[in-house]
Amino acid sequence: MNHIDRLLNDLNNMFPLSAGFWNDLPPMMTEKRKKSHSIFLKPGNIAAKAWQLLSGFILVIRIGQRGEEIVERIYYSKQIVTDMNSFFENTPVRFRFEAIGEVKVLEIKKSDVLKLERYPETQKLIQHIIFQDTNAADTKAMMLRLPPLDRIREFLTNHPVDGLPYQYCASLLNLSQEEYIENKVFLESAGFKPLKIVENEDELISTSDTAYKIKAYILKKLGQPDFGETKETADHFSITERTLNRLFVKTFGITVTKFILKRRMEKAYELLNREELTVGEAAAAAGYKDIYHFSRTFKRYYGYPPKETKKR
Repeated sequence: MNHIDRLLNDLNNMFPLSAGFWNDLPPMMTEKRKKSHSIFLKPGNIAAKAWQLLSGFILVIRIGQRGEEIVERIYYSKQIVTDMNSFFENTPVRFRFEAIGEVKVLEIKKSDVLKLERYPETQKLIQHIIFQDTNAADTKAMMLRLPPLDRIREFLTNHPVDGLPYQYCASLLNLSQEEYIENKVFLESAGFKPLKIVENEDELISTSDTAYKIKAYILKKLGQPDFGETKETADHFSITERTLNRLFVKTFGITVTKFILKRRMEKAYELLNREELTVGEAAAAAGYKDIYHFSRTFKRYYGYPPKETKKR
């Protein structure tokens, strides 16, 4: 299976693709290899392309007040790379997007993305990328609030950065390279195993298949208010909660908890927006027993209470 076919299969597992979208996308995608330190986006430019990263790393780098380079974000395999504000709003790019090590990508032009806008799945894909970007920012903010040792443990549990030079990982975590290395060595000496990129294609397919089975199980259970989420799911597949999350993050770029929240909020939004349902009925259909907990969660997620959905 080539990379474009695998991308289509991955997208189709996220949301059903129409025949038109399935046929139109492949000719728009171009597979490219880039050397280490190739620049994908420069500050001041307007993003006219997007990429799916197939292998290697792409970093988002800003310049600090003293002229030092600071890593704002690390992209890794399967993630979509571009500056969304620049790509859709034509605002100048603020940071530098740079390849570290040789990378392989699938490239698509903005003009081709605009041709796909007639398909509803294009909007779903855009929403997925926005969620991916928001999730990355939230995760980084959460990690930076932790003590250095816990910060590194959380980072290495959820980010497959094996092979990325330590200086970039340390910069992302606001640590010195020495502090990063010392804590990483301490964790590994205590038996900690970082999340690794799977190089063997057969192992990757097997791992991906398991992740999709887990995803299907979760989607089937989402509407049940007594669904126990990570523990129940891990027990069902006879794995630990940590393994469950590592597998899910590696395949979909998101933890199980955040995936469940995202799907429940999307379902509630759709029900409130399209059907004559009360807030309580929408909450129950989305898997919430407590309407007050649902309302608070909905407001945190969307920025306004559920009863205002139709107005907006």
